[in-house]
Amino acid sequence: MTAKNYDQLPVSQKADILWDEGKFIDSIELNNFDVSLYALDDRFIEMYYSLEKNRIEKIRVINDLSRLRKYKAVPRNMIS
Repeated sequence: MTAKNYDQLPVSQKADILWDEGKFIDSIELNNFDVSLYALDDRFIEMYYSLEKNRIEKIRVINDLSRLRKYKAVPRNMIS
């Protein structure tokens, strides 16, 4: 499955795939969200869980690796 195809799936399907096939890397709190970073195949994916609404709001593929800077568990040499 391509990143574009994954991004077009409903949030519930994306979450199921992440939990079944993804590898959890790190999580941070950001603007009332718990943002979890996963590795899935050859890409990184963020899951945004709303602390206020108590639900997953969005899941997206990271295309710009500089977005990984906010995570402490990501080796610095991986970030361009």
